[in-house]
Amino acid sequence: MEKLIVGQSLEKQLQEVICNVAPTGAISYVVTRLSDGEEPQIVAAFKETMIHVGASMVKTLILEYVFHLAYEGQLDLHDTIALSRSPRVAGAGVLQELMGTHSFTYLELCRLMMVISDNWATNLLIQALGMEYINARAHQLGLEHFEINRFMMDTLAVQEGRDNYITALDMAKLLHHIYNLRYTLEGHEMWSILGRQQFRDILPFHWGEDVVFHHKTGSLENVEHDAGILETMNGDFCFVMLMSHVRNDVAKQLGAQVGLRMKEFVEDALP
Repeated sequence: MEKLIVGQSLEKQLQEVICNVAPTGAISYVVTRLSDGEEPQIVAAFKETMIHVGASMVKTLILEYVFHLAYEGQLDLHDTIALSRSPRVAGAGVLQELMGTHSFTYLELCRLMMVISDNWATNLLIQALGMEYINARAHQLGLEHFEINRFMMDTLAVQEGRDNYITALDMAKLLHHIYNLRYTLEGHEMWSILGRQQFRDILPFHWGEDVVFHHKTGSLENVEHDAGILETMNGDFCFVMLMSHVRNDVAKQLGAQVGLRMKEFVEDALP
């Protein structure tokens, strides 16, 4: 990707904020300028190929794979999956509160997985799709360090050294792919789902509730991530912020400050 020289001033601003708020954290970010059918331009980036634990950010790849299979005719979004197919898990979401026998469509599970980050919905989709096939899709999309190696809330897998991984650059590539599909039958629903994300306490925290951000967040102990696409009068931009080894409250404070500076820069400082 081409890198814009003008973005160096944004990198300087963000580095000052990072050093002031979380100087010992493992921080990555990338800001890209998007254009339909063209290669994105990097506005600013820092350690964009550093590998982070993925947290709920990996759910974006699962979303893309479901809709890819539906578009290829290998899956019907309205087919159902029974909750009994995968064990109940805690953490984010609402399915864990249900009792009795329930089934949900692929589309409903995707919406629950993304909009409220439901972990049980995610595990049902991983179980149905196959972890190895999801990872093969990541490779097909050119996501070099994107891996799903465990189910959500699988602490035993983590103890055994199996985890899910992402980089800021891979997240930017994945979001750009979905962005290019947003006016297609395959991509319109994905784009709409990303725009209904209910967690807005990181990058868009200071933007106001009326600003639509097509994004996904991820959170674990000492891990906070956020990545999405903002449409502005000055163009469309992808913001990715990955923060590891930072106390969660501090990371959210940092992400909110960074998000404000990113938005102000792309709207007011870019030609």
